[in-house]
Amino acid sequence: MKKALLITSVALFLFTMCSTKTPENKAVTETLAIVDKQATPETAELLKNLKENSKTGFMFGHQDALSYGLGWKYAQKPGKCDVYDVAGDYPGIFGWDLGHIEIGMPENLDSVNFDEIRSNIIKAHAFGAVNTVSWHPKNPVTDGNTWDKSQTVKHILVGGSHHAKYKEWLTILGNYFKSIKTADGKLVPIVWRPYHEHNGGWFWWGNDSTSVDEYVSLWKYTVHYLRDSMQVHNLLWAYSPNLFQNKEEYLAKYPGDDYVDILGCDVYDLPQYNINYKEVAPKNIAILKELGKEKDKVYAFTETGYCSIPNEKWWTESLLPAINSSGVAWVLVWRNAHLDHFFAPYPGQKSADDFKTFYNNPQSLFANDVKLLNSK
Repeated sequence: MKKALLITSVALFLFTMCSTKTPENKAVTETLAIVDKQATPETAELLKNLKENSKTGFMFGHQDALSYGLGWKYAQKPGKCDVYDVAGDYPGIFGWDLGHIEIGMPENLDSVNFDEIRSNIIKAHAFGAVNTVSWHPKNPVTDGNTWDKSQTVKHILVGGSHHAKYKEWLTILGNYFKSIKTADGKLVPIVWRPYHEHNGGWFWWGNDSTSVDEYVSLWKYTVHYLRDSMQVHNLLWAYSPNLFQNKEEYLAKYPGDDYVDILGCDVYDLPQYNINYKEVAPKNIAILKELGKEKDKVYAFTETGYCSIPNEKWWTESLLPAINSSGVAWVLVWRNAHLDHFFAPYPGQKSADDFKTFYNNPQSLFANDVKLLNSK
């Protein structure tokens, strides 16, 4: 049933696209509200596809899905994936993190090799899936970790004591993005999600140590440096606060429509902090939807999950009601690090059967679904 409905959606989508597809990237970016008017054709096409495909359903995503899982690592089992082992398909969107690339380390903060990440991004792209990248950098002022909340941002802006150092970090990032190419030399488009959960108090760019003006200036500088100075043109820019109460709170540090392609939000199921996920998640998604419609922006559930998934019906009774028919482009759950910290099921895990039901929902889009939708 899921595939039959999807094929119908594809037929309608292709019929619509036949009359609107433009051959020149310049024409595409001139008519598309996109941060980078010089974006590669593939990047502009990704933004169009995200908007169109969200009318059919939502992509399911998983962080580090090809790098490791419960009881395995990529080096020993390339191509393995916990989600695939349960559902028989890869995620529709893959999440990756570049924390520690800025200090010249060969591996990120979760011990994943950066060459491996590049290879897996290209592999996921070949599957037909989308890639989204976050960044948990060290504190550029104190050299502490991401969670060192010393006042930082004011020192790395133009004129600040550590601006030159931070500019070098961004240069490393930019060069990495420009190195992610397919075998025929085309840049792989990336949904880039920097400075996330800024309305929380746990990161050095967060509310505890960063003013509104400082955060907005940091975001805009990062856009201008990567896009204009470094000529990085394979990025879509995603803004993703932690949970919020209303539109005003969501937009408190919003850098402006010209600097954001995708509206996101990060909301986890955290009963230990008295968070009622079944109330909070739908509320946040509803606000996100309203903002997405007002601003004509793609919107997505950029991070979520229930650590160790103790509720065997979590997928269909908690997550699905929050996002079904919501218009979100995707939902991404966090990584499968070990038995005490995982967010996607693996074979035999108590929620695996419910996840299969979630997978079979007509609106959940995995790699094969996304590839089919994007075929023209």
